[in-house]
Amino acid sequence: MKLSRRRFQLLTGAALGASLLPRWATGVRAQSAQAPMRFLAVRTPHGVDRDYWIPRQASGADPASTDQALAELSFDYPDSVLGPMMPWRDKISVLDGLDTQISKEMTRSDRRNYHGHNEQGTLLTGAEPPADRNGGYDNHPSLDFYLHARLPSPALLTAAVEGSGTWKCMSYDDAGNPRDPETDPRTLFGQAFPADFKPPAAGVRAVDYSAGEQLIAGYDQSALQALRSRLVGSERSKIDRHLDGMNRLLMTAGTGMLSGPAGMCMTSGADVPTRDGNVGNVAGVEEVARAHARVIAQAFACGRSRVATLQILNDYPNYFSDLPQVRTPAVLALYGQSFRFHENLVHDYWPATGQKRTDLRTAYCAGLRWSATHFAAVLEELDKTPDPLDPKGGTILQNTIVFWHNEFGHDAHDNQETRHPCIIAGGGGKVLKLGRYLRLRDIQGSTRVPHNRLLTSICLAMGLGDVSFFGDRDMKTNANYQGPLLPLMV
Repeated sequence: MKLSRRRFQLLTGAALGASLLPRWATGVRAQSAQAPMRFLAVRTPHGVDRDYWIPRQASGADPASTDQALAELSFDYPDSVLGPMMPWRDKISVLDGLDTQISKEMTRSDRRNYHGHNEQGTLLTGAEPPADRNGGYDNHPSLDFYLHARLPSPALLTAAVEGSGTWKCMSYDDAGNPRDPETDPRTLFGQAFPADFKPPAAGVRAVDYSAGEQLIAGYDQSALQALRSRLVGSERSKIDRHLDGMNRLLMTAGTGMLSGPAGMCMTSGADVPTRDGNVGNVAGVEEVARAHARVIAQAFACGRSRVATLQILNDYPNYFSDLPQVRTPAVLALYGQSFRFHENLVHDYWPATGQKRTDLRTAYCAGLRWSATHFAAVLEELDKTPDPLDPKGGTILQNTIVFWHNEFGHDAHDNQETRHPCIIAGGGGKVLKLGRYLRLRDIQGSTRVPHNRLLTSICLAMGLGDVSFFGDRDMKTNANYQGPLLPLMV
């Protein structure tokens, strides 16, 4: 017998009382009943100055509220980093005050206690960084690898615009070992689409997820039985009614009841991209980023993948130094014609004061704003790809949770675990708030909000309702690390 997730979710919505679940948990069910959710993590380099990254009021002041509509704010002010996000304000949420606090814990002797370039693997693993700075993440997989295992599909796509090997990668396997990203969009395409792949006929789903869905249904039944043993009275009766409904649904599985939409993939294995991974110049960065994003969007639409990562440069390629808006007279006077954006400008920015700080800020923020244009290009590629599994006719962007972050946060070099820049975009609107500015804590205070909570929120938004913690095993019982990021949950 085959039990589709859609059947499970629809029955759950009917049989399990809403009083047992918070509003965001109800949203997980409702969203899963519409279209499969996908996940894409995007990373760009060089840290960020939080004060020029957030949206602002018309007066130039910080947002007046800790939870404010982006439509009431603006990214259009001098030295703003997120100017390219203005057209996307209703499809993103800005998180202000998130911290990679896990990099400060050092609960094991082979772990490191700060966040710098080599420690950026903690962003998707949620785990403490290794002391040798080049080692693994101690049996902690990254979020993309974990989601791919829980929500199986043919390909886990791991891409980069100019790679740097595994030293600064995004993705880590079950053992916590780094996974080398693919830099050539043509090769990435081949990982998702075999040469002989043909789009399925109309009315045939691109991928049969029923085996994985049965595993999820079985797990949920076991979890509900355990919950039932702890309840009494009317709450226990609700669980009994739900379990009875599940049993009746299993008996009728395969009859076509509540069947979902059919996949209509339009990509064949012969549709290999023409763009290779050779960046070459400033213009080539966006070209390769778009090519990777198109492959990911096609794979999501065809059911060939549900999870991907995309790293758009790191601190080594020096294209930022070629940008006219970075090569200001003040910067050239300081460093000469052959300066390096990261080793010169970025390293010097944080300790600088006075006019030097002002001059460096103009160039620094211009470089970061260029990165924002690449992220906007990724959103555009996802948004112009129709989602054939969405009965409402939405796009891939509308059914993909996109997590854009930087390699480190707001502070001096190699001490950048606080006020970490983050944007959630695209899908998840029924579970994760969109179109909002969310200040998570007192920005100048000492309280920290671990980014592990965001990783947990993403798991919940992907339909994994059993996840209450994601990250380093030594923090699993630490209350500050547990549960979702509630200000982000609908």
